[in-house]
Amino acid sequence: MAAAGNGDHSRPGTVRDDGGERLLLYCTAIQTGLRSNELRSLTRGQLYFDSDPPYITCKAGSTKNRKDARQYIQPELAAGLKAQITTKAPKAPVFSLPHESKLAQMLRDDLTEARKRWLSKAKDDPQEYAQRQQSDFLVDANHEGGVVDFHSLRHTCGAWLALTGAHPKVVQQVMRHQSITLTMDTYGHLFPGQEADAVAQLRDMLVDHHSEPEALRATGTDSHVADSQQGAQRLAQRAGCETRRSAAKRYDRQSVGQAEQKTPKPLQIADLGDGTLLRAMHRESSGGGTRTPDTRIMIPLL
Repeated sequence: MAAAGNGDHSRPGTVRDDGGERLLLYCTAIQTGLRSNELRSLTRGQLYFDSDPPYITCKAGSTKNRKDARQYIQPELAAGLKAQITTKAPKAPVFSLPHESKLAQMLRDDLTEARKRWLSKAKDDPQEYAQRQQSDFLVDANHEGGVVDFHSLRHTCGAWLALTGAHPKVVQQVMRHQSITLTMDTYGHLFPGQEADAVAQLRDMLVDHHSEPEALRATGTDSHVADSQQGAQRLAQRAGCETRRSAAKRYDRQSVGQAEQKTPKPLQIADLGDGTLLRAMHRESSGGGTRTPDTRIMIPLL
């Protein structure tokens, strides 16, 4: 990014010796993700250049989540800031920002001037010049309708962190989001390689790595296709078996439950009189009738 009157700075995040204050402002916003009010409140005493790596602190009163923040910066940016603030008082603001309502216009004006200079670098190469004219680089409104404002610099910080493959929790900490959900909702689509990895893992589930490739080649069947088809069939069969086993277990549990419910209750035997006992004894000694093993009946006869 280049700022008006600062020469060519096409590599984002770098600072040239002839860089002005606004270039330093934009680079600081991108590298730290600090909001405009946080940048506005920065003083010389909050810059730690001798640390390895160097960093900037923000007091809780100026941060959105009301917590102290430590934002690390690149050594090149630290060197530029150190040179910029040598004449400033310790409590003086590092950056001179216009009113909040004019921040976006300031950035757009600088982008317009920077794009003009970027295009002029290719004026002797018609093909390169035409390609640069068609690109969205350094425009304040792209072909998709997105319009840049000062907060876009903070969004750039999170987006570039995601594109580098930084862990989502790291991105959350740098951006100082209250929850990982906000981080993933905002930048989740930018983390590289997830779609390809997911498809590769899906294939690993479908392909049986223990199949016999010689037999497949002997039949003229493509091994990858056959493996995928057989793997899918096995998955379906396995799922069916699991379903049947699960159903059988449920049936067994139900049958046991029903059996327990249908267990006959003990027969309540009434108190027998002498006449009844004699008749029972007569039947016991006779050839006909049915014997009973009930000891509650037989014991009195003994």
